[in-house]
Amino acid sequence: MPAPRIFVFAGSWREGSLNTKLATLAARRLRAAGAEVKQISLGDYPLPLVDATGFGNAPQAAHELRALIDAHDGLYIASPEYNAGYAPALKNALDWASTAKPGPPASGLAGKVVALGGASTGSLGAYRGLTQLRTSLELGFGALMVPEMVAVSFADKVFDADGNLTDARSSGFLDAQVARLLNLSGKGL
Repeated sequence: MPAPRIFVFAGSWREGSLNTKLATLAARRLRAAGAEVKQISLGDYPLPLVDATGFGNAPQAAHELRALIDAHDGLYIASPEYNAGYAPALKNALDWASTAKPGPPASGLAGKVVALGGASTGSLGAYRGLTQLRTSLELGFGALMVPEMVAVSFADKVFDADGNLTDARSSGFLDAQVARLLNLSGKGL
């Protein structure tokens, strides 16, 4: 059986981003479980704000993102929380990727298996933003969502120097989520 192909990225690309740390750790664990992983930084795909003029006129970066989504069996997205919502740059990138091909706007993620994680310095670990992102991906884009979400609380204190989680509870949730992502991708190992 071919290795499952998982596309990993964070909704933040600033230096030192806790969500990039989480995405990188998820990518490592997915690789260790036998997945073929492609991790990117959304910062490498600059996109203007999407609006109605984007339909049929998507920039090259949107086409590249869409091709990556299409080429993978599943996605792992680590998203920061902004004012109890998810990252605007992440929303913009997903909207652009959905308009990069003809057909229904959300067709790129329809039926695609997606796992979500978030990390923040607060006690809720980006959970409020993750619930909104989950709703958008599931209802708006038609994605098949992994039930487990990883919300890493006090993330500025729970990543060690090697990027591993020192919090056993969050680490266990991530392991369970990775296993479920691989299983639901139809190619569980």
